[in-house]
Amino acid sequence: MTAGKRKPGKGRFPSKGGTEDEVFDASPDKNSAPIIADGAKDLRDTEAWKKGKSGLAGAWSRYLKVLQDSFQNMDRYDQEVLITRFCYVISIGISGIILSCFYGLLPAMVRVLALPIVLAGGWYVGSKIVAPAMIARIIK
Repeated sequence: MTAGKRKPGKGRFPSKGGTEDEVFDASPDKNSAPIIADGAKDLRDTEAWKKGKSGLAGAWSRYLKVLQDSFQNMDRYDQEVLITRFCYVISIGISGIILSCFYGLLPAMVRVLALPIVLAGGWYVGSKIVAPAMIARIIK
């Protein structure tokens, strides 16, 4: 390819009678809102959206019912273990997010020590503080 010649780009078809500078403009008008098949201006007003939303809401409620039934069918010990594991996940995740907020400001040597300390602290808070409180709330 020589310097000075342009290669035709997408949307230009000089072989079909058009020129190399001809470009198809498909941009919408500035004052027009898109019209959906039902004539509605908003997608949430269409019948398909309403049917989809009700179907999704029904599936979500059935899923929550399955979770509730399976939790109630567990032994007391298994329920406590599940609650404790969720508390681990939440507390370690929150402590990791808090650490990531100021991790770049820490010196390199402190960074090496901060991660295991924060993870251990999140585990301790989750197992010794949050989990017993959550189990006590469920007992009520």
